[in-house]
Amino acid sequence: MKYGINTLDDFDVKGKKVLVRADINSTITRKENKLMNLLRIKELKNTLDDLKEAAVVLIAHQGRPGGKDYTSLAPHAEAMKKLYGDQVHFVDDLFGTKARAAIKELKPGEILVLENVRFYAEEVNLKNDIDKMADSHFVQNLAPLFDLYVNDAYGAAHRSSPSLIGFTKVIPSCMGRILEKEVEIMEEKILGNPKKPVIFVIGGAKVETKFKVMKNLLENNKADLILIGGLLQNIMLAAAGIDIGEINKKPIKNFDDYISTAKEIYQKYKDKLKLPIDLSLNDNGKRKDVPVEEISKYGLPSNDIGEKTAEEYVKIIKEAGTVVANGPPGVFEQPPFNLGSKMVLEAMGESNAFTTVGGGEMGGYCQDLKIPINFISTGGGAMLDYLTGKKLPVIAALEEASKK
Repeated sequence: MKYGINTLDDFDVKGKKVLVRADINSTITRKENKLMNLLRIKELKNTLDDLKEAAVVLIAHQGRPGGKDYTSLAPHAEAMKKLYGDQVHFVDDLFGTKARAAIKELKPGEILVLENVRFYAEEVNLKNDIDKMADSHFVQNLAPLFDLYVNDAYGAAHRSSPSLIGFTKVIPSCMGRILEKEVEIMEEKILGNPKKPVIFVIGGAKVETKFKVMKNLLENNKADLILIGGLLQNIMLAAAGIDIGEINKKPIKNFDDYISTAKEIYQKYKDKLKLPIDLSLNDNGKRKDVPVEEISKYGLPSNDIGEKTAEEYVKIIKEAGTVVANGPPGVFEQPPFNLGSKMVLEAMGESNAFTTVGGGEMGGYCQDLKIPINFISTGGGAMLDYLTGKKLPVIAALEEASKK
């Protein structure tokens, strides 16, 4: 047991049937149904290796109903087969007759991937009430077929649904190696006893959550300096008295509602906040780096931190003891607005600090660039919620299960 939660070391899995809730949600091209990044699937290796003497059934989600990436897990199973061998199988069912028959026939050493859990209404509609989730048709039909439930879905650990927490009420449960490592890094390397100075690079979207993260880190003295990019920079620059222009307010829903909070944070903690000194505006697809004081006169959207800002951030990162990056400083998917993200990640790779990158997209980009980072987290939203000080629903459910 670690951090009050059972691990795979607490169970003898030989010859057992084990249900693994993973997070292999990936960027996917719908036309070819091709996975663009295999980070989360590759990260499963340690858990699957430790379960090689068990019959493993894997459940996971892909996308949200109505989304462009909402599709079957068939391509994920195919990718797993290429990585882990022909012992990986797929069935286009979750808890119906076909799925249950395939589970019963599964032998130790084999892995069966079931269909996208979000294809089923209970997974999408049941929230928060763990007892109702445990009583769902989904859980009640599958639970009797298994000896152990393993949650390795750190990327979804900030959510609650039957597949994530319902099984913890009805069968022995533990965390997998991904979840175990993520908790260890957060508790020991980032929030517990990190090497100083501790630098956070906060970018991307999810503005509301990023504000909560900033407040928690600053109020609890967890950050020595926060380097700000992404959409958050627009609000913080406005709070600092910079006219960013209406075009840079539009991408942020309820922009005006955040200003008072941003001003409060800026006034109280300005010495621990590093704002951009220049931004890269999108001038018909070309970079136009301008000082932040001149943004409004161009009427162009900012898509990245400017090169001078990136150089400042690089210098700070290289002198850090711990660096945590969550969310890209700019729109890295659209070169040339990947410059800020690339420079930040390269500096982390060259730094002597303990470095962590959070978020599926940022982590995937880091892997694409082949930059040596100490730890790439499989969860952006989960890491953010962890950094706000919240108890993640999956962690709470596993703690309760481990007390039994």
